[in-house]
Amino acid sequence: MTRLKHFFRESFRNRALIIMALPGIILVFMFNYMPMFGISIAFKNFNYGKGILGSPWCGLDNFKMLITNMNVTSRIVRNTLGYYFLFTAVGTVANVALAIALYECVFKRYAKVTQTIMIMPTFISFIAVTYIVNALLNNATGMFNNILKSMGKETINWYLSPQYWPAILTVVNVWKGTGYGSIMYLSALSGMDQEIFEAAQIDGATKGQQIRYITLPMLTGMICILLLLGLGGIMHSNTGLHYQVTKNVGLLYSTTQTIDAFILNALTSGTSNFGMNAAVTFFQSVVGCVMVVATNLIVRRWDPDKALF
Repeated sequence: MTRLKHFFRESFRNRALIIMALPGIILVFMFNYMPMFGISIAFKNFNYGKGILGSPWCGLDNFKMLITNMNVTSRIVRNTLGYYFLFTAVGTVANVALAIALYECVFKRYAKVTQTIMIMPTFISFIAVTYIVNALLNNATGMFNNILKSMGKETINWYLSPQYWPAILTVVNVWKGTGYGSIMYLSALSGMDQEIFEAAQIDGATKGQQIRYITLPMLTGMICILLLLGLGGIMHSNTGLHYQVTKNVGLLYSTTQTIDAFILNALTSGTSNFGMNAAVTFFQSVVGCVMVVATNLIVRRWDPDKALF
């Protein structure tokens, strides 16, 4: 009872701040918590005519349908996890490397112009990226095939060759996201104590040694936090990348189709089972939540200062 009185007393004392935060709280509640009511579809045999409340319950049947279709389920889960770890590893290295390169650049005006140019692909829609990739990989007029022809080699039908697409999608993802992804690391670098670098220079440390023994260790906290935040989306993927850039070509599914691309394909093809799709998204959210909490516990045991909470 004492705690409750203290809560109301503090709330009344900070009523101005609470009123200012109220619009944001309402928006978060409306767009992040109210839609959670739709989770019930995962346990129902959804019927448009009856709606969510009127549709009959079916228990775990929607989850059983995923288990029975193991060929598709194992493929999309494997691709989703594989691309997550591939993009995270390559993207983190690219983001950190670009941030350090821009930070260490002597010509600061050139660095600012370069950073602006590198960020621009982030704002290009995936529809435009699809046309760019098609211009490069088109079987008849693509730039890469024209280069192969000029070298006297056979052309490649890229959209019928699934083995090339993990590398292609990784390059596209790095090109589109590295400029924006480096901003967080660049801000962390800007906040570092310059006296440490000056002391290292006095001791005769080279620029490479400063990066290895000072810059990178000081960035580990930011890297851990961003990796922990990213773990929430371990079972999610970018549909613009995996659905649009690949043109949703069926022959590429073995190496390109992820869980989100599978759901979008089902929704657009008119053969969608909303209950099963809801079950898939519920599974994604649960796995993401478990991964964030479990990994944070491990990080907190290793170094509490680098934990998210």
